[in-house]
Amino acid sequence: MGVAEREKNTMTRYLRVLLIFTTASFLAGCTSSMVTVVDVDGLHIIHRSLTKARVKEAIIEGAETAGWLTKDMGDGRILATYHVRNHTVHVRIDYINSNYRTGYSSSNGMKMFCSERDKKTHQLKVSGRDKCRTGGPAYIHGNYKKWVDSLNTSIQNSLSSI
Repeated sequence: MGVAEREKNTMTRYLRVLLIFTTASFLAGCTSSMVTVVDVDGLHIIHRSLTKARVKEAIIEGAETAGWLTKDMGDGRILATYHVRNHTVHVRIDYINSNYRTGYSSSNGMKMFCSERDKKTHQLKVSGRDKCRTGGPAYIHGNYKKWVDSLNTSIQNSLSSI
């Protein structure tokens, strides 16, 4: 084996190691940014007596202030939708005159895992193409939590200003 061939083999090994390291780093970065999908903060207590109509008005105002589109689904339920780049998230907001609750409804273009097992085996699902058998994902990209936290903060601010 000549010097040129040894250098070529060495370079090939370095490239393979670099490729493996880059791929592993990418996968680690993707999985660490996944968060558990839960109803954010559970129940939000409204500290004064308000009518159901005023609570609805405050929820819609807060959602729109945070950049969410809203649709009144009737019977104490609002569907809030957030679009950013090629991602769409739908959150249901159930309310009465004394509290409200936000929860995951659906999403498109969001990386997600359907279960802990999927997460461990890196069986990534992309909403809109593959659906989870349980309905919603168990884990979703970390931006989901940021967006929903922002929504809830804005709704709380709207409620406190009434």
